[in-house]
Amino acid sequence: MVLHLESIAWRTLQSFPEAFPNLNRFMPQSRVHRSYFSSATSTQMVLAYLFHGNDCEMDTALGIAKPAANNPSLFSTLRRAGYRTEFLGVSMQPGKKMLPLLAETLPPVWTTNDFGALLQKVDEATDADRFAIYVWNLVTHVEHAMALGPYAQGLDDLIGGACAVADHALGGMLDLLERKSLLGDTTIVIFGDHGDDYWSHGFKSGLLHGVEPHTEIVHCPLMIRDASLTPGNDHGLASTIDLAATCFDLLGVTPELPFAGSGKSLASAPRRQFAFSQNFTANQPDALKMDIRKAFSVHDGSHTLMVSSRGLEMFNHRLDPGNHCNLLHFFDLERDGSLTFRDVSGAHQHFSRAVGAMLERDDTVRRDFKRLCAALRHWLAGKQDYIAARAPRVVNPLDPACFDRINRHGEESFFAGGRDGRRGRGRAIRRSLSRLLRYLFRRSDHVRV
Repeated sequence: MVLHLESIAWRTLQSFPEAFPNLNRFMPQSRVHRSYFSSATSTQMVLAYLFHGNDCEMDTALGIAKPAANNPSLFSTLRRAGYRTEFLGVSMQPGKKMLPLLAETLPPVWTTNDFGALLQKVDEATDADRFAIYVWNLVTHVEHAMALGPYAQGLDDLIGGACAVADHALGGMLDLLERKSLLGDTTIVIFGDHGDDYWSHGFKSGLLHGVEPHTEIVHCPLMIRDASLTPGNDHGLASTIDLAATCFDLLGVTPELPFAGSGKSLASAPRRQFAFSQNFTANQPDALKMDIRKAFSVHDGSHTLMVSSRGLEMFNHRLDPGNHCNLLHFFDLERDGSLTFRDVSGAHQHFSRAVGAMLERDDTVRRDFKRLCAALRHWLAGKQDYIAARAPRVVNPLDPACFDRINRHGEESFFAGGRDGRRGRGRAIRRSLSRLLRYLFRRSDHVRV
């Protein structure tokens, strides 16, 4: 059973802990993957990557599209192995056709707006000797959460209330398995597809996800309960594309994952060194009118490196989970790809004696930047090769020169007028002189300069 936590990242669980009593009860019984990063910031891309076990499924297209089926779908493989497969959805618009582009990837989609009907459907499906059920509860999607609008006091109450409703439904399904004595024999995967960004990185025309893959959006919960797994926290890196292989491994089903870029089982394979995320397909243009750039990010245990048409950004996602400080603003990028620390003299001793000293003297940031940059280049080059082999014309590749510059967007406001007082005063003096010269030249018929 795969339970999809729509629009829920770790930050959501931390913001509304009281809304998740059932999920919190489930965690100690499961292996909790604390360093799981979703492969995309939009649900349909996440579903395609999860079901087909790779992150190239939509890359040749100019937007959300039918998956390429580089691997057979997870549930089609389980159906051939004798499982009853079900895709169950909860939506405020149950009559609307759901996920038409993914029709060949999913079992037939059944939807309802009645949680009682959902539990009844789960009850029926779990009567089969072997079942594989996917449950997508959309109540925590901000638009669907508006069904609770009349009962909410403010936006945070609306989101927290939707989380509580989703958790209640999750608890009902887990209780149903327990009452039927199926809990110990059922592999249960609970995961978040992405979080939402409430404009902390710009308005983006009001879009909350599908924006650039900052950590706050792609660092999501993942919990797996299986009789063969020891419960506890797992801090190894994990990716959405690993989930199909993990399910096959835990169920003892021979995997059909021939694509070279497929994920590996989290239960038995060596852990990955990096996890990758994206917001758009590799062939999709920037959405400049919405101020959204096609962006790709790579994560390790401490840092996230992102590249877009604006250049490179790097964040320490443990100290800065919202990704508000681009660490590369403290550095210059040299021609050989190395980083040189920039002078930040005049900073408060909190920075100059501790943080700045570590950034300047310790090699961690430089080392991780080099590793992450090489990994991101290689991964993205593989995507471009994939597109070139399948599409005659690569329409919108990311310019490799983007790896040769730092994204300085927002640097001036971050440093609040200057990197230090002397530089700030120097700029002010130059501006004053410039204004004076313009004034004098405008009056040159009266003043000899």
